[in-house]
Amino acid sequence: MGRIRFLDELTANSIAAGEVVERPASVVKELCENSVDAGASVIVVEIRGGGITEISVTDNGAGMDDEDALAAFGRHATSKMTRIDDLDSIGTLGFRGEALASIAAVSRVALTTRRIETPTGTVVRIEGGRLLLHAPTGCPEGTRIVVEGLFYNTPARYKFLKKDATEAGQVSDVIGRMALACPGISFRLLSNGAEVLHTPGNNDLKSAIFAVYGREAVENLVEVDGRDDVVRTTGYVGLPAIARKSRQTQTLFVNGRLVRSRTVTSAVDRAFETLLMKDRYAFTVLNLTMPQNLVDVNVHPQKMEVRFWNDGAVFSAVHSAVRSALQAGLHIPGPSDAQESPDPASAPAPSPSAAKPSFYEQVPLATLPFREPAAFPVQTVRSAAADSSTAPAPAPSASIPPRVDDLRDARPVGKLFNTYLLLELGDDLLLVDQHAAHERILYERLLQRFERHVALSQPLLAPLVVELSPADLNAAVDAAEVLKGLGYDFDSFGPRSVMLRAVPVPYRGMEPRAAFLAAVDGLESLAPSDPESIRELLHTVACKAAVKAHDTLDDAEAEALLEDLRGIENPYTCPHGRPVIIRIPKYELEKRFKRIV
Repeated sequence: MGRIRFLDELTANSIAAGEVVERPASVVKELCENSVDAGASVIVVEIRGGGITEISVTDNGAGMDDEDALAAFGRHATSKMTRIDDLDSIGTLGFRGEALASIAAVSRVALTTRRIETPTGTVVRIEGGRLLLHAPTGCPEGTRIVVEGLFYNTPARYKFLKKDATEAGQVSDVIGRMALACPGISFRLLSNGAEVLHTPGNNDLKSAIFAVYGREAVENLVEVDGRDDVVRTTGYVGLPAIARKSRQTQTLFVNGRLVRSRTVTSAVDRAFETLLMKDRYAFTVLNLTMPQNLVDVNVHPQKMEVRFWNDGAVFSAVHSAVRSALQAGLHIPGPSDAQESPDPASAPAPSPSAAKPSFYEQVPLATLPFREPAAFPVQTVRSAAADSSTAPAPAPSASIPPRVDDLRDARPVGKLFNTYLLLELGDDLLLVDQHAAHERILYERLLQRFERHVALSQPLLAPLVVELSPADLNAAVDAAEVLKGLGYDFDSFGPRSVMLRAVPVPYRGMEPRAAFLAAVDGLESLAPSDPESIRELLHTVACKAAVKAHDTLDDAEAEALLEDLRGIENPYTCPHGRPVIIRIPKYELEKRFKRIV
């Protein structure tokens, strides 16, 4: 007798359910997608016990007739496609016809539904895949599905569920993301009788974001709207102030379908490169619209992954759209926009002794990588208490924050700790971190030259012998082409050293040996074929070469630094994501001095 046998339908359905139904949030997602496909404008989700005890989803959609209400629980029963060719033009969220059958196989389900044109509705009850009831009933138009005792008959799966609060949080996350995908639908979520989320359904994505993430997120959004010949990218990205340590606030839709895509997240990461500190991820709500036949949605059982016809084209479209939006929307952060933690590598160093010459004292001004402007007088910072008036000032309006163009109108008023340049702009005080600013300037110049294959070098008056460890020597020789592309000209000189003949022009302000060693130090993680790895090397050498905290700048040097800062693409953060400029409104200062009650 053969050993291979066919599983009974109940067992097969229970096994298949594991591919679609992972936890309560999976059930909620599938049911809500059906409601969206049914044309609902209001969807109410109620859960008890994190959704393990009970889930109900009620909508005002098209509803079903008596025949369809029963057929909907059959395996591979769907109204959304009839043949394989339909997969090339799927415009609905559901299409496989597996969700209700899978859910009913591992829970107790009651469905009531009525079409608007019929006087009575239908009720269907199924328990563990077995039909208990199919009869007419009175009910409102639309559909309501109640799921109880999830995994009651599959204890092996039940034991992997988390605490009620954890499962409830997953459900809330799913509803929030669906609300962002469908801002024209009002979603309401209740957990154990308490309202958790309620979106207006006014077809305004910003309103949906406000309902899901709150005011801080909305106040730090940059709108994205970019398109090429095939892909349109719309939505919002957040300014660096609301970046997080995980991708929890990143939401992506493709043709309105909630999905995950490494291609898209990599494009967003690249667009935010050097704007965020390490291990921070941007807030994003993006929708990619493209012809249906250029995206395969039939990749993942839960329909959470897609396959594009050309990953490179999608990457380029998203990167370009997000980067353009950031260039238009970045601003100088105020006190509430500060990043959560500093970058230790760029933190101010202890004050040097008076005997030690500063960076600028070691090198003539003519050799610095700054344009030479006219000197300006540095004035003493005006005292906040100088004005004898104590009349309360009005609260600042929610105006657009200062942008880099405003630096041209800002008036230098002093220096602080030989680290920060102070400027007055209207009713704002701007603070510029001299190290972060110089680092950004050097990085952008070096990157531009490297990408354009223009390595401008400054020959040394006398070649310099630099001793290296065997490992560093091998690394330098292996990466010789990259280093020469940066502007370092050198030859091997004996078993443990190189003869350095030239250094890059932007680094003429740094001692040549230290400049070269900084580049060699960055070779440890260098992959010459990986652009991101090369940019990380540029980060390292720019940081090492930049003026340090506590280095004294004279008036001309400070103005030159500001002038260069005004001329670069991104003056807001250093390559490591630390702020270059912050602002302190006069209003904040007067509050601290109790001038404003």
